[in-house]
Amino acid sequence: MNTRILAATLTASALFLTGCGSDSDDNDTAADTASNSLTYLQAVHASPDAPLANVWVNGSPQLEGVDYGVASGYLTLSSGTNSVQVDVQVGLGNTATVIPESDLSLMEGTRYTVLVTGYADSSVGFPVKPTIITRPVSSNADADNLDVQVVHAAAGVPTVDVYVTAPGADINTAQPLDTLAYEDDTGVITIAGGSYQVRLTLAGTKTVAFDSGAVDLPAGADLTIAAIPNVNNAANSALVKLLVMDGTNGQFVYNTAEQAQIQVGHLVNNAPTVDVALNGSEAISDLVFAEVRGYVDVAVGEYDIGVYPDNTPGTLVIDAMDVPFDAAQDYTVYAVGTLDTIAPLVVVDERRSVATSAVLNVLHAVPNSAAATVDVYVTATNDITQSDPSIPGFAYKQSVQQVYLPAGSYWVTVALPGTKTAAIGPVQVSVENGKVYQAIAIELAEGAGFDLLLDEITE
Repeated sequence: MNTRILAATLTASALFLTGCGSDSDDNDTAADTASNSLTYLQAVHASPDAPLANVWVNGSPQLEGVDYGVASGYLTLSSGTNSVQVDVQVGLGNTATVIPESDLSLMEGTRYTVLVTGYADSSVGFPVKPTIITRPVSSNADADNLDVQVVHAAAGVPTVDVYVTAPGADINTAQPLDTLAYEDDTGVITIAGGSYQVRLTLAGTKTVAFDSGAVDLPAGADLTIAAIPNVNNAANSALVKLLVMDGTNGQFVYNTAEQAQIQVGHLVNNAPTVDVALNGSEAISDLVFAEVRGYVDVAVGEYDIGVYPDNTPGTLVIDAMDVPFDAAQDYTVYAVGTLDTIAPLVVVDERRSVATSAVLNVLHAVPNSAAATVDVYVTATNDITQSDPSIPGFAYKQSVQQVYLPAGSYWVTVALPGTKTAAIGPVQVSVENGKVYQAIAIELAEGAGFDLLLDEITE
């Protein structure tokens, strides 16, 4: 991605804003409230390949490390001229400013939702930009009704018809609530609180592209619902997911057919080849030590996970009961420890790629008490003597996700805590922007030392 082009695009677009404010609720003084009218703004990260973002208001950090699909909730601001700056994290402790500090103005009595939409990868054809929708502070929500506003914030997804019906209603006889192209919104609509089914179809057809199933839209709420790109690549995944925002935070609603994905890893050096069963049915066969078997789709639900020596299903060495797998989530189920202490470790994996960096997920799976806690270094050379650890105090079974590294070659060294004594490495690795990698520290057979497993796991 060309950061200068991205910055110029965002800056030009941001100047169309009719506002931004000064302080959050915690920083408003009585004098501020008395002398200034108020306005409200929430920021939403809706760019599926853009990195974590930091938002500054009037020179002070207001939001830090905002991930994709996260909504800030409304910040209370003083109306009038204020400054806003947006940085993104690019790795190794560095950030890039994508919206330089800019003077903006927000009008009183208005709620603004600023969604950062589009793609950071310029080759996709939908550049990153702010999509701005507004609604009045006044509301018709009461004990029986709610106000709702729907916005199409999924770059590259065609124009859709929006149906909001009673659950199970025949869509063939229903009329769309509205037709939305990218960046369009419905405006604020007042409806009765209750259970609804939200469906999106290709405009002018009854071909359902997204089906929420029954969802509760409670009376008294002021909701903003954004359709944003869905990065899950499991079978039957919809192109979008819904981000439902109530002004405080947001939660996802997925297509009813959305699945989870899991992979399984055998990290016990003195355990034999194993098979893995889900709910009593063998799902993975002949898994050997130091092997992590790639992702497979599974239906959403709770599973009993059984691990047993090859072809001996009656001899469970791991019997994990009622492990939940949620829609559009990615999991790794690891067998860790030693044969005497073997146990399951379930990790939720962050596999979303970003255009500006490689993404590294790291797991400490060394059961040796001498390495119960380690320091992990990622450096430009194999000399760590003058470097600080990238992950200090990294404990056994701990997983650290979303470590950003700009494309290039690096040296990874795992050292005993508080020392520069290497237990693993230095190991040279090369990474590419737009890819996600997993690095797993393991112990080899007794007396053989340690190793680092590195694989690409991009969604």
